[in-house]
Amino acid sequence: MLEKSYEGVVYYDDTDAGGVVYYANYLKYCERAKQEFFIEHGCDLFKLHYEGVYLVVKEVKANYKKSLRLGDKFEVYVGVKKLRKASVLLEFEITDGSEAVFTGEILSVSTDGNGNIVKLPECVSNLLT
Repeated sequence: MLEKSYEGVVYYDDTDAGGVVYYANYLKYCERAKQEFFIEHGCDLFKLHYEGVYLVVKEVKANYKKSLRLGDKFEVYVGVKKLRKASVLLEFEITDGSEAVFTGEILSVSTDGNGNIVKLPECVSNLLT
């Protein structure tokens, strides 16, 4: 189930010369929504970072359905699609308020400061309970 986690407005620095959101910025919006989603569910990624646990992006799937443009308002929805011992697959939908303009999935793997794969922190593995 997807939950609204982030709202935003398209600013100049989000767009190309034509006023259309640059494709990579949809992923930036997803990343912001992911951080808010985790905070809303009691899992502070900033705290985990300072404790030496990182959720490193391993794979991204992106489906661009319609362009957002300069000044558009948008909402980002996030949901947990799959949890494993050391990874979490999140799904995303960005809407313009009436329809989906982007859908995607981001697979993140839990690592330590040396890049070794480690078990997901408890606050992440509890997201489906």
